[in-house]
Amino acid sequence: MVAVTDDERAPGEVISWHLAPLASSGLPPVIRRGALPDPSTSACDLCELRPKQPLSTVLVIDGPDGLPVPFLICAPCRRALDALRSLLESAHGHP
Repeated sequence: MVAVTDDERAPGEVISWHLAPLASSGLPPVIRRGALPDPSTSACDLCELRPKQPLSTVLVIDGPDGLPVPFLICAPCRRALDALRSLLESAHGHP
């Protein structure tokens, strides 16, 4: 899980997020059914491109009141977020 601060948030307040495979995202079924579009026909929620393969990764952001906010993302966006996570962790001295 990665935590990112935002200049518009209170000092010390963080936004936590993680990536998960759609099939084992850990999202409650009601959220998975109601919040996510059809992965086989949807565009990526980040770059808005529609890949040839069904979307299979979920970006999960810890939203208000601890509720997860999921976004279906494509493989290139997943790789970019993996790289971002690695940079953030190395900047904070995490292995």
